[in-house]
Amino acid sequence: MRHSLIAKAIVFLLLQPLMINSALSKNIDNQLLINQLEGLLNKRKDNLLKDLFLKKSFDQFNKHYTDFKEKYKDAKWSIQPAINDQNKSLLDIKIISTRKINDQIYNLYTKQTVKLETYKNKIAGYEVIDEESILNSQNSPLIIEIASPDKVLTGEKYEMNLIIENPLDNSLTASGMILLKNEDNKKISNEIFGIKPNQSGGLFKYIQAPLKPGYQTFSAIITHPKGIYLITKKIKVGL
Repeated sequence: MRHSLIAKAIVFLLLQPLMINSALSKNIDNQLLINQLEGLLNKRKDNLLKDLFLKKSFDQFNKHYTDFKEKYKDAKWSIQPAINDQNKSLLDIKIISTRKINDQIYNLYTKQTVKLETYKNKIAGYEVIDEESILNSQNSPLIIEIASPDKVLTGEKYEMNLIIENPLDNSLTASGMILLKNEDNKKISNEIFGIKPNQSGGLFKYIQAPLKPGYQTFSAIITHPKGIYLITKKIKVGL
């Protein structure tokens, strides 16, 4: 019995470096893939992007990416493994860009947490777990802080707060918030957002999470005589 235990221990010790090397190799492969993706996006080498994906996942990505790059032509991407994820299956993605709408320049800032699936050093699938985007008029003096959870429980009641830091002056701001159900709702409209004048300070709402797991995506707008902020926030709803 003793010899059997010793033999098992020796086999375990011999296999341990292989297990570590396998995990390390996977992490290195993922990091190379992440670096390639970031580089191609920043260098606008769109014709090479499909080589990083399996076909199904590229079709999913390309549908959204094509629409995005038509609106934002100077986007800069930062893609890094999430700090608290040793397996590097979660990515922290940041995008900054500008867009011209009716002779007005707007700045875009987006941050996402994306769950990545790989197969043979290619992207087999991905899921945006949470997302926060801010589109604001250039040189706007407004500074908005988003105070809301990234994840809530099914049926939970939670707060969605947009706080205006350092009140500017006595000018009235106006604001409104909606739950997005489809892409059409992203059009800026008083009727859709229910924009109403409010006191300086921000926009505060209580939200009821659905009873089924999934996501809730909200869009809100805050306007001021010197600037506009359009904010979109995706929140994960789980058990």
